[in-house]
Parts: sequence; C-alpha cells; structure tokens
Amino acid sequence: MIEIFVEPTEVAIAVLSKEKIDHAANVMAGAFATDPLGSYLLPDARNRLDVMRWFWCEALRHSHPHGRTYTTAPEILGIASWLPPGVRRKMFWGLWLSILQTLYRVGWRSTHRLFALLEFTEMLRVRHCPSPHWYLDGLAVTPESQGRGIGSLLLQPVLDLADEEEQACCLYTSTERAVRFYQRQGFVVCEEARFQTEAPPLWLMVRSPKDLN
Repeated sequence: MIEIFVEPTEVAIAVLSKEKIDHAANVMAGAFATDPLGSYLLPDARNRLDVMRWFWCEALRHSHPHGRTYTTAPEILGIASWLPPGVRRKMFWGLWLSILQTLYRVGWRSTHRLFALLEFTEMLRVRHCPSPHWYLDGLAVTPESQGRGIGSLLLQPVLDLADEEEQACCLYTSTERAVRFYQRQGFVVCEEARFQTEAPPLWLMVRSPKDLN
C-alpha cells in the first residue's frame, strides 16, 4: 500500500495462472507477515512466514477457479484476489477447517484468534454489506514495486465489473495506511473495531458502485 498517489507504471494485468499460485502465495505472505494483524494472529515470528505461505497458497487455490485473481505479467509484482458475490459464505468453512488441521504447529492460542477473527469479520460484512457483493480476499504488492500504482491497477478489473453489474465491493484492513489507499479507490470506512481487546483495530470498508449513466 502507498501513502502518496503516483501515476501508474505501464504493466500488464493478467489472471493468475494455476502454475504460479505458489509464487503468488510467497508474495502475499511477505506482505502480510509484518502486518499488525498477522503478528497478532501468529505471535511466534519463527514460523509466521511459513504459516502465512501455507495459508495464502490454500486461499489462492480456493479463489483461483473463479477467475478473479489478478497479477502482473510477465513478472509477479503484486496480487489481487477477489471472491465473487455469494461464494465466500458458501465455501469458506472448508478452507478454514483445513487450516485447523495445520494449526497444531502454532498452538491453540492462534487457532482461537483465527476463528474469532473469522466470526467477527463475517458479522461485520453481514451488518454493512448484506446484499451480494465482491469480496477482496487479499491485495499485496512487492516492497520494491510499491509507489508505482500497481495496487490500483490490480483492483481495477473487478471495480469496473462491479460498476457495470451495480454491485458493491467489500474488504477489511488493519492499517491506517491501507485505509487511505482504499479510500482513493472509492471505498468508505463503515466501522472501526477490534475483534479482541488486545487485537489491532480493523476497518471494514465498502465501495458502492459508480453510476455509469
């Protein structure tokens, strides 16, 4: 995420291929391993990056069949992973139950925190975005590529589609820097809250479709 807007560099945006999911998961893990929420969920820094890689590999395999996971080509400089309206609420339990099978490596404290976060964010989504909507599962740009407008470019295909179909887009984030970035993309903060007393704040954000008429 960037704080100062700059004109986007010319890069090609493409749908992520199945063969590049592992590489994309590494990009996601590197971005979220230092995020305040990632540090809270997985306080043991020794295995945090490995668990994050595993998680994002599973998450990207979940979202990939829907064809709305975007990257740059030919080199992966960033990833935007979307789930279309209705998909997450129907399928996400299988993903999180598989995570439970792996979390024995990080302990039950992290397991409890993950499921508490899951329940909390689903509650926020139902409260603020009850109609069918696009859900941004994750957005990451490699550190050396930030400040080039790549994050905005990665979001644009689904933002355009949401406008055409008159559907909202929804996400949550855990840094003020990211909040400012998403506000520039048309998202509005609907609620700031903590899912546990000691957890970092979360911002639930929604983007209403633009009137194209």
